[in-house]
Amino acid sequence: MSTKTTAVIADDHPVVLAGLAPYMARQGIDVIAIADSVNGLLSELKKHALLLPDIVITGYDYGGEIDGLRLIERLHRMYPKVKIVVFSGQRPHGLVRQLLAKGADAFVAKSMALQFVADACQTVLSGAKYIDPDTEGLLIAPTRHCEDKCDDRLSPREREVLRLLAQGYPLQEIARKFQRSVKTISVQKCSAMSKLGLRNEIELALYLVKHRHAVIPS
Repeated sequence: MSTKTTAVIADDHPVVLAGLAPYMARQGIDVIAIADSVNGLLSELKKHALLLPDIVITGYDYGGEIDGLRLIERLHRMYPKVKIVVFSGQRPHGLVRQLLAKGADAFVAKSMALQFVADACQTVLSGAKYIDPDTEGLLIAPTRHCEDKCDDRLSPREREVLRLLAQGYPLQEIARKFQRSVKTISVQKCSAMSKLGLRNEIELALYLVKHRHAVIPS
C-alpha cells in the first residue's frame, strides 16, 4: 500500500486505538491523527482541512455522544471525497445496509483480524465497497439473490457494466469506455439489477462484494 495514503482513526476504546494505529502504519498508511471521541474526530478533520486524509477509520458507537448513522451521514456530507471505513463491535440486522446508504464505504466487525481493516482500506481506495467476510455472509443469507450462475441471464454488455462497477468505475467512465451515453449505461445497469432481483443500490453493492471474484475474473 502506498505510503502516500493517509488516515485519521477514531474510536472511544483506547485499546482499539493502541492496536489499530500502529498496525495500519505498518501497512504503509500514514496515520496523521487519532481521536477518542466524535468531537475529537471532527476537530482533527478541521485541522487537516487543507489536506484531508484519504480515509477515516471510525467506530460506530461513541457512548451516546452521537448516533452512529448520523455521524456517518455528517462525515459524508462534510467530506464527500474522504473514504469512510466503519470498524464496529455492532452489526445488528440492517445496520450495515444503513451505514452504506448514509455514505460509509466499508464495514469491518471488531471481531475480525486487523488485516481485514487493511483490506477494506485497499478496496475503498480503488473505488469499490467492502464488507468483511463474516458480516457479508450474514447479510447475503436472507436475501433473494441467486447463488449459482445468477448472471447467466445477463447480456454480455450488462455483465461488462457490472464488472466495471465492481472495479470502482463510475457510470460516466464506463460510458466513455464503451462510447455510449451515460443514460444507456444506466439503463443496462438497471436492467441487470432487475434480472438479479436487486432492489436498490445497496443490494447492488452487496451483490458486487459477494460475487466480486466471479464478476472480475482473475
